[in-house]
Amino acid sequence: MSNIILFGGAFDPVHFGHINMAERASEFLDADVIFIPAAISVWKKESAIPEHKINMLELAIKESPLKARFSVSGYEARKKDKDYTYTVDTIRYFKEKYPKDKLYLLIGQDQVNKFHLWKEPDEIVKMSQIVFFGRLNEEKESENIKKYKMIPISGEINDISSTNIRELRVLETYDSVLKYIIDNDLYFMRQIKESMTQQRYEHSKRVGWLSYEIAKSNNYKDPHKVLIAGLLHDLGKIRPEYEKESFKIIEEKHPEYLDLPKPIWHQVIGVDKAKSIFGIEDKEILEAIEYHTTGNANIGDIAKIVYAADKIEPGRNFDSTDLINAMKCSITDGFVTVLKANVEYFEEKHLEYKNKFTLACIDYYLK
Repeated sequence: MSNIILFGGAFDPVHFGHINMAERASEFLDADVIFIPAAISVWKKESAIPEHKINMLELAIKESPLKARFSVSGYEARKKDKDYTYTVDTIRYFKEKYPKDKLYLLIGQDQVNKFHLWKEPDEIVKMSQIVFFGRLNEEKESENIKKYKMIPISGEINDISSTNIRELRVLETYDSVLKYIIDNDLYFMRQIKESMTQQRYEHSKRVGWLSYEIAKSNNYKDPHKVLIAGLLHDLGKIRPEYEKESFKIIEEKHPEYLDLPKPIWHQVIGVDKAKSIFGIEDKEILEAIEYHTTGNANIGDIAKIVYAADKIEPGRNFDSTDLINAMKCSITDGFVTVLKANVEYFEEKHLEYKNKFTLACIDYYLK
């Protein structure tokens, strides 16, 4: 007889906290874990379709040292006969599938005191043992813990929210999952996509991921902030049909930009949109967006990375391998190398680049 933990949830998307809970429960009970993503989420507009949830879960469990004990079931996610599956029906399905094994049902601590309101709770506990995460000294007087003989798993749980990932507040999940979200236009990527042309959107994805790789290669303290800045850097690139809107924004909110070249207006417009659409208030991220085209004197590491990634991402029409490698070796030295190459390109092509921000950047870093 084997022990099997049934771990249901939205997993929309899966994150570090989910995998950590599964690992600890697996070790505590010496059990295999079956992740069971739900088909319907309350966040219908933002939710990923079942296949995406399953794919992301499969990517995430590959990252775990206990991956041999983990699997994903599409039982609930792929059911077509009803919109909603009750837990008791799911337990019956797995009880029939694994009649000789002991089933555990892992529930959230927030559901412990609501469990008696579930459909057929007595039937659920006949077929499975309820376990939940919580401190051993808490919830001692809970009637449900006593009545349904629930077993607590002690210790802290990661305070990570799938909602915060969907809304681009944090990105606390595996690189493989983040790459999947970006490549498949999920969650926050849909909002980014709505703001720009397809060509600009593809460029933004490449800049975001290259920025992330550069940050990680340099052991930057918070590479997720760099990824966010890279993805959002061109948010202010208003579609051509809305150029009048661009002028109005500059005239009303940023008149100091009126005398500057129009191609750099999108920097500061992007700052406004990052704040209004995604609630971004982080000064380093906003600085990176504001100076990604021009650079500026004494900018931070995130701004240096995004400036460089914007110029050397693989979709540009030249071999940028050496410049990418320079950035991956050193943020500041690489930035100086990219800045120098960019100035040489402008001069070779006789392009105008001498706005006050770029001149300040050159004066600070190249003289």
